[in-house]
Amino acid sequence: MVLRLLNIWLFPLVLISINICLDAAIATAQTIYPFTGNYRTTVNIQPISGNVSQVSEIGVSDDAPYNLGRYDGLTYSVIDAKGNLTFNNNPQVFGVQGFPLGYIVFGSGTNKLFGTSDASAEVNFDNLTAKGSGIVNITGGEGIFKNATSTLLFSEEDTVNLGSIITLNGLASVKGSIEVFQEVPEPTTMTPLISIGLAGISFFVRRRHRRFAG
Repeated sequence: MVLRLLNIWLFPLVLISINICLDAAIATAQTIYPFTGNYRTTVNIQPISGNVSQVSEIGVSDDAPYNLGRYDGLTYSVIDAKGNLTFNNNPQVFGVQGFPLGYIVFGSGTNKLFGTSDASAEVNFDNLTAKGSGIVNITGGEGIFKNATSTLLFSEEDTVNLGSIITLNGLASVKGSIEVFQEVPEPTTMTPLISIGLAGISFFVRRRHRRFAG
């Protein structure tokens, strides 16, 4: 009889404990970091196959927050007869094999953002200028940006230097908000409830045992 009563009380206690554990595991907190940075950029466009080029970019900023004053990027582009550039991080999209996937990294210290970019640009060969815009898809990070996700917007204006490698020098503006999700464990909630439940079971079992023994 005592064992039967013990099982009756233990079953709901186990359910409560499981629910509390699940709640602790899925509890999350969201932090949003507003971001605005202006970068001096150098873009090198190197032809690799037909009208497909590998594009490397470096940006340096004096006003970017969170110690994200530098970014480095790699992507690929195609250009048409009118000077329109289309960028993609995957060279296979343009039919080119054997090259690494593109990337973009903000930060060179503890705090970093990782992602990819999608962009387009227009080159004016008459006055040797270029204008571009697009998005940066943030997929992770380090430091305060661990588990970060975001879509940042950017626009860029450049002067064009022609040669075997086309070089663009200009300014890029990057804006948006960076979302960071973090799990929040709640062990202090679970432990007291389990202790109270176990104490209640122990008291009930002893009481019933004395009653049946008498």
